[in-house]
Amino acid sequence: MGTNACAQTAQEWINTNLVCRMNKAFSVTIPKKLREQLEIEAHSKVILVVDNEQVLVSSKSINETLDIQSHLNENGSFYLAREIRDQLGLKPGATFELYVGSDPGQLCELLLRPVTRG
Repeated sequence: MGTNACAQTAQEWINTNLVCRMNKAFSVTIPKKLREQLEIEAHSKVILVVDNEQVLVSSKSINETLDIQSHLNENGSFYLAREIRDQLGLKPGATFELYVGSDPGQLCELLLRPVTRG
């Protein structure tokens, strides 16, 4: 996967004390409370970047990115691509802790850190 400013930032991450789980269809749902806080709406495009065994999520446009792009559905879910699942060894049922960035000016707003690999 490509490298971009998302993976190269020195963003500090704040634990939201929220978790999410990847379902059998390899979708991950961002909790509504968090989507509202980050102002991420249904059908928004998100960029997914693997960085140090975790997944960074950005709703901001990144020019010429080589990273994985996905879209949120009506329920706030996005498909976690096979390349990411394979790289991190994720299986259906994998659980993620959710973190938000301390600096809203940074490109990545959300971090998914695997707790279990399913």
